[in-house]
Amino acid sequence: MWQVQFTKRADKDFSKLTPEIRKRIDKAIEEKLLTNPDKYLVGLVGELSDLYKFRVGDYRLLCSKDGQRLIIHVVKVAHRKEVYH
Repeated sequence: MWQVQFTKRADKDFSKLTPEIRKRIDKAIEEKLLTNPDKYLVGLVGELSDLYKFRVGDYRLLCSKDGQRLIIHVVKVAHRKEVYH
């Protein structure tokens, strides 16, 4: 079973979101990311090519994936206009 872990930065980003957005992201993680990450994680290109994005409405979670230990590390959470900066 996959696990999701937030880095300190991602946890800080997440805590700044409204309760409604946090609830929506939590639900998407449980229903989509934990059940089938390969379907919902999209690889990035360029400088961020070692990361994946997970889309939840207008928000993005930037993640790395450890397939051997079945852990997804969330490194950043932000609005789609700000997440890649």
